Amino acid sequence: MAFKVGFIGFGGMISGYHLGTICRDDVPFEAVAAFDIDPNRRAAAVEKGLIAYDTLEDFLSAGGYDLVVVGTANNYHCEMACRAMEAGFNVMVEKPAARNTVELEKMIETSEKTGKLFTVHQNRRWDPDFLKIRQAIEDGVIGKPYMIESRIHSPNGNGDMYGWRAMNDHGGGMLLDWGVHMLDQVLYMIDEPIKTVSANVFSLWSEEVDDYAKVIITFRSGLAAQVEVVTYSPIAEARWNVYGDRGAMTMQEMGAPAIHVRRIKEDRFAKHQADAFEDYKVVMREHRRHFIDEFEEFDTDKTPGGGWHSLYQNLGGVLAGTEELIVKPAQVLRCMKVIEAAFKSSREGVTVQF
Repeated sequence: MAFKVGFIGFGGMISGYHLGTICRDDVPFEAVAAFDIDPNRRAAAVEKGLIAYDTLEDFLSAGGYDLVVVGTANNYHCEMACRAMEAGFNVMVEKPAARNTVELEKMIETSEKTGKLFTVHQNRRWDPDFLKIRQAIEDGVIGKPYMIESRIHSPNGNGDMYGWRAMNDHGGGMLLDWGVHMLDQVLYMIDEPIKTVSANVFSLWSEEVDDYAKVIITFRSGLAAQVEVVTYSPIAEARWNVYGDRGAMTMQEMGAPAIHVRRIKEDRFAKHQADAFEDYKVVMREHRRHFIDEFEEFDTDKTPGGGWHSLYQNLGGVLAGTEELIVKPAQVLRCMKVIEAAFKSSREGVTVQF
């Protein structure tokens, strides 16, 4: 069974990625219609075999959608999503879900009131680099982690935001663009209470929006995570660095084939754990000097597979009643609250108690 999809907005992301994903044989959806205010985008939808509508009212009245995907500029997400749910349709919006928690909470309330599904296109939960890092942490490759660093540096960029992403009233800026993906990954990985959020958010080249952000989150357990995103950095640091009580690991680039790991050898660690307590300092010094394994990649046999299309496969399972929704509204709201805390921390120069 193919579930029918209608698009609100038919820009590059929808007409390219979303439509291409829906056309896969292993994705149980079929694109049937689109609404866009731009006649050129409506013409593009017709060329792709869709029915195109020039008003939202006509699009919603036509009906027959099992899922409506909202792919407009961020400032229209709330209105479009709520109107679609009120018209009786399940909804997925592009990330970021909204510009702020007020808009997001309204969408969640509308979902609860209407009984319609609401979710967000956080497809980067299926990024191979993220899945490998998460699996390595779960497998205890470096013991208990105490710091997780996630970065997106763009050495080949020019520092410029573009289109509506450069407009503040449209919900532009790097923290809401790339940052929301990176924070979603970290918060999906670390499901524990947050203690504090501190951040530096800058507008280095853009006139209206942020183009650099560094956010540090501390959790109740003592674990910390740092997310950094910048549109242009002549020297790019590693995509991931993770530090634990048994070693450390790094992945240099997004999609890199291997995780570089250095850790204390298992046999040496076990032997010295049994030594007398008074030898503790000597033992730890010896660990650092002599008892290090170095290898390029841990065993990835258990690393989850899939790809970005797995999000649509999960939605198909949810609509069929066979799967639980992976990208949950409560998780999206938690991430949005962290983003708002980051803006507050940077604006007021304070650490925000979460």
